[in-house]
Amino acid sequence: MASTQGTTATAGSVLPAEPGSPVGGGVDREFGVEARSQRQQILRRFLHNKVGMTGLVIFVLMCLFGFVGPLLYGAEYATQNRNAQSVGPGEQGYPFGSDEIGRDLLAGLMQGVQRSLFIVLLFVVIALPIGLLVGALAGYFGKWIDSLLMRFVDLVLTVPLLVVLIVVASNFPNSRTPLGVGIILGLFGWLDLARIVRSQFLSLREKEYVEAAHAMGASNSRIIFKHLIPNALGSLIVWTTLAAATAIILEASLTYLGFGVNGANQTSLGRLVSDGVQAAATRPWLFYFPGITLLVIVLSINLIGDGIRDAFDPSGRRVRA
Repeated sequence: MASTQGTTATAGSVLPAEPGSPVGGGVDREFGVEARSQRQQILRRFLHNKVGMTGLVIFVLMCLFGFVGPLLYGAEYATQNRNAQSVGPGEQGYPFGSDEIGRDLLAGLMQGVQRSLFIVLLFVVIALPIGLLVGALAGYFGKWIDSLLMRFVDLVLTVPLLVVLIVVASNFPNSRTPLGVGIILGLFGWLDLARIVRSQFLSLREKEYVEAAHAMGASNSRIIFKHLIPNALGSLIVWTTLAAATAIILEASLTYLGFGVNGANQTSLGRLVSDGVQAAATRPWLFYFPGITLLVIVLSINLIGDGIRDAFDPSGRRVRA
């Protein structure tokens, strides 16, 4: 047996470093194989995960469709053609057809992907820090801080999130833009993350390396940011991917109910689906194309989340070279 800092090698295998230990690996002297750090192992497992990589490829293609596609296609969704109203797919130069006022549906899908991904990004940027902060404070300090913060979270969670979003959106009609919808989703989408982080911190704060850090005089902020958050990173990344898919669905639900994106030449995938439902019987392309696009994006994000969860799972089967 040959041991290195943070790793232990037996029978040619290299085990990951203990939580809180340095991520730098050593060398397996028996076989001369460089020990991989935890980060390298996680990345390797994800890259060899067919489900996760399939989702990543699809998501990248959808991003290229939404952000690079308009530069190549050239058509603007706001442009109306009175001579091409309700044109079917493939007719008069419209690959995906047009709507009732002559707007190009393909251009609308590209803009819808842009707006929906912008909403998701804004949601994550707002919800992730809030949920992480509340969960970290409750889980690390405990006592009255934990009780106060978690009772507030429990109180908000008693009301379905969609109802809360509808009430807020109805009282702020000027917020029915991609920016406003993203902010609303972010301000009320961190509650489940706070509970996840709290449970992680309640477990991690009892570990030996946290007690050692306390004994060495490390401050609470250093322990939280240098030891606890890095070891809860797997749960944070998995939540981010799954919550991103949920945000797209919530945006579509809000828009379908009339409380989402609703402005002149403002669109999103949810708005396109909502508009297409009314014409599904006579002009099905206006509903099915946006619906399929929305489904593909949500599915790809969920697949990425499953792949990341498997990569962070320490009990998962190791991928051999």
